[in-house]
Amino acid sequence: MSNVTRRALRVYAALTELKGNENDVLDALTPFFEPILALMNGKVFDPYTFSAGVRRLYRWRFTGDIASTLIPRFERKGILKKRAQAGQDTVWIVNFTDPQGDAAPPAILSAFERIIDEFEKFPPKVTDLLSYKKSREELKDILIRFLVMMDASGEGAFAPQLGELEPGAEARALIAKLEEGGTPLDPNDRYMCARFVQHLMKNRRESVPHLTRLSSIGLLAEVVEDFLKPTHVETRTDLTVILDAPIALDLLGCSGKALKDDIATVIAALKKIGASFIVFPISCIEMQHNLRSMLSLPPEQRRGYTHNAMIKREIGLDFVQAVANNPERALDNIGITVRQIGMDTFPHNHRYFTLEQHDDFLNSITWGNNVNAREHDATCLTLTARLREGKQNSDVFKTRYVMVTRNTRFVGHARNYALQSRIINPLQEGPIIHARDLATTAWLRTGLGADETIPRGYLIATCDRVLQVRPEVRNALANQLALVTPERLEQLNLLLLDARSVQKLADETLNNENIVTSENAEHLLDVMREATAEELRGKHEAQLATERQAAAESLERASSEVSRLSEQLATLQMREAQALALKESQLKGVVGDVNKQASRIEFSFLAVLLVLGVAGGVNFFTSYFDGHWIWNSILMLAGLVSFARLVFGLLERPMPALATLLNYFCRNRAGKKLSTLGLLDENYRLGYKAGRIILLESKELIVLEKASKE
Repeated sequence: MSNVTRRALRVYAALTELKGNENDVLDALTPFFEPILALMNGKVFDPYTFSAGVRRLYRWRFTGDIASTLIPRFERKGILKKRAQAGQDTVWIVNFTDPQGDAAPPAILSAFERIIDEFEKFPPKVTDLLSYKKSREELKDILIRFLVMMDASGEGAFAPQLGELEPGAEARALIAKLEEGGTPLDPNDRYMCARFVQHLMKNRRESVPHLTRLSSIGLLAEVVEDFLKPTHVETRTDLTVILDAPIALDLLGCSGKALKDDIATVIAALKKIGASFIVFPISCIEMQHNLRSMLSLPPEQRRGYTHNAMIKREIGLDFVQAVANNPERALDNIGITVRQIGMDTFPHNHRYFTLEQHDDFLNSITWGNNVNAREHDATCLTLTARLREGKQNSDVFKTRYVMVTRNTRFVGHARNYALQSRIINPLQEGPIIHARDLATTAWLRTGLGADETIPRGYLIATCDRVLQVRPEVRNALANQLALVTPERLEQLNLLLLDARSVQKLADETLNNENIVTSENAEHLLDVMREATAEELRGKHEAQLATERQAAAESLERASSEVSRLSEQLATLQMREAQALALKESQLKGVVGDVNKQASRIEFSFLAVLLVLGVAGGVNFFTSYFDGHWIWNSILMLAGLVSFARLVFGLLERPMPALATLLNYFCRNRAGKKLSTLGLLDENYRLGYKAGRIILLESKELIVLEKASKE
C-alpha cells in the first residue's frame, strides 16, 4: 500500500473520530504532512521549505504564509518545539517520529479490502474490448486518488503562481527526496473509478459511507490549500452568491438529476444561514444561447449535459425549450432572482472595477473560442467586484458578494488578476470561486461537517461528470464507420439517441476516442445495438421475474389461506365432534338414569307380586288371611285383572300393563331431564320399549367420528 493510500485511510479514521465533535476537522489532515515532517525532523522548521514540499507532493496552492498558520497546530501535537525567541521571531525545531506501523483501524482496512475485492472483478463488466489489468495495489492507489483528490477532470491540480523565492540548495536537496505528486489520473483510470463508484452506490449500499468519508477528504483538500480560511460554524450571513450560467442550468435540472441534487443540497444549506442567490442577466442570455445552440443541431450532433439528460429521460424536450425561451421565469419558479444589473448600472461603483480593467481582463482571457462566452466571464467579474464596493475579506461569508463557477481557469485567472490589480491581497477571498470551494464552505461552515450529505452529493456529481460521453468518442466512431461501412451511419445516429447505447460506447472505450479504430468500429456499433436489446431483454426478464414472483407469492398466500382454513375447519370439526360427544354422553346419562329408575320400579312391583303370591300360598294352607278386608280387596283386584286379561284375550288385543306404565314414566322423566340440560330437541332420538328407554343411533355423529379418525 502506497504512502498516499495509507495516509488517506488514516485521515479517514481521524475524520470518523472527529465526526460530531467540536474538534477542528483540519487537525485530522496532519497525516498528509508527515512525509515532509519526517524529512525535516531535527531541523529548523522553515515554512517556505515546508510549503515547497507540500506543493511537490500534492500540487496544492500552498504558501509559506499558509504553512506558518500550521505552527500552533503542530505545537499542540508536540511536532514543533520552541528553541529560541527574539522579539516576535521564534525558532522552531521539528520533533517528529514517523508512525511507520500506524495504520487505520482494522475495521476500516477490512472494509476497504472488501471494496478492492469488488474492484478487481469489476473491469470485465464494463468493457470486453480493452484489457484493463491492474495489480491490487495499483487499484487501491487509483481509487484512493480518485476519491481523495476528487480528480474528476484532471484540472483540479495546477501549478500555483506564488511569487515565492526558490528554496536554497540544501532545502532543494531535501525536497527532492519527496515523490512527485499531484499529477492527474490517467483518463482510463479516472473513468473506471467513476464507473466503479457508481456501481457500488447502486448495488453495494453498505460501501457508500466509506466512499463518502473518503470523498470528504477531497473537499477538505480545498481548505488545505488555504489554511487562512475560517472553518468555524457560521450562524448568519448576508452573503449573496451569484450563479454562473452552467450552474444555474444545473439547478434547474437541465444537466441531469445528479448535478441538480448536488448544487441544490449546497444551496439549501447556505440558505438556512441567510445566504441569497442571484443570476446576472448576461448569464441568462448565455443560458439561452447554450440551450438554443444545442436544440438547433440535428439530434445526432447534439452534445453536452443537457442532451445527455434528455436521452436519459431525466428531462423532457418541452422543459428545455421552456427554459431556453424564458430563463428568467424558470429561475424565478425555483426561487432564484435575476438581478437586473449591467455594465452601465450604478456608475458610482465603477471605480471599484473600471471599464479599462474590464477590457484588460477580457483581452487576457485565453480560454474558449466564443467571444460572447469570454465577454460573459469578463462582465461577471466586473459586476461582482463592483457589487462588493471594495469591501474585501478573507472570510467568504463577509465578502457580501461572490460568484460561483465550475470553470477552474476562470477562478484562477480572476484571482490572479485581482491580486495584480491590488483589488484583493493574498489573504482575501477572490470575487470568483469554484463550485467545489462553495461545497466545502457549505459543508464546514453551516454545521454540516459531521454530515455526509454534501460529500456524497459531490461524489455522485463528480462521477456523473466523468461518465458523460465525450463528443470526441462519438465523432471518432462516426468517422471510422464512414470509412468502413458508411451505410451504417444512420444506425449509429439512431443509437446515439439512446442513453443505454451511448453509455455502452463510453464503457467499451473508457470514454477515450483513441481506442476507436477501423478494426473495432463495427464491433462498437454492434455492442451499442445489443445494449439496447439487452436492456430491453433485461427489463422483460425482470418483468417476467416480477410476475413469477407475484404469482408465487399469490400461490403461497392461497396455500397459506387454504392451510389456515383447513386448520380452522379441522378445529371446528373437532369442536363439533366434542360437542356431539358431550351431547351423546348427556343423552346416555339421561337414558341410564331413567332406565335405572324404571328398573327399580319394575323390581319393586315384582317384589310386591312375589309377596302376594307367598301370602296367597300361606293363606291356602292356613286360611290365615280369610275374611280380612285387605286380602279380600287384593283378591277382588286380582279377579278384575284376570277378567280384563280374559276380555283382552278374547278380543285378541294386547293388554296394557306395567311396561306401558313404565314407558309413560320414562318419557315423562326423560323429557324433564332433557329440558333441564337444554337438550329437549334431542328427544326424537329416544325410543321406549318394554318399560325402558332406547337411544337411537346418530348418523351425523358417526360421520364426524369417521372424519376425525381420517
